[in-house]
Amino acid sequence: MRNRNYLFWQTNSLPIKVFDRKMLEQKLDYIHLNPLQAHWNLTDDPNSYYFSSCSFYEQEDKKFDWLTHYMDAM
Repeated sequence: MRNRNYLFWQTNSLPIKVFDRKMLEQKLDYIHLNPLQAHWNLTDDPNSYYFSSCSFYEQEDKKFDWLTHYMDAM
């Protein structure tokens, strides 16, 4: 508790179980479109945001060689 003034992330994450492909794709779309939100203003195109997996899925970009397509993991 001594460092709570310096915490960036919330300490109580609320994980949710993903039950089906539709739900997974909904969450993935949210993650990919989040950098476009006006309050973040990080990019105009989700594929150009470096730290996103969007270009992996849409353009087959391999800059992160450790990424696995979600359909290969289901």
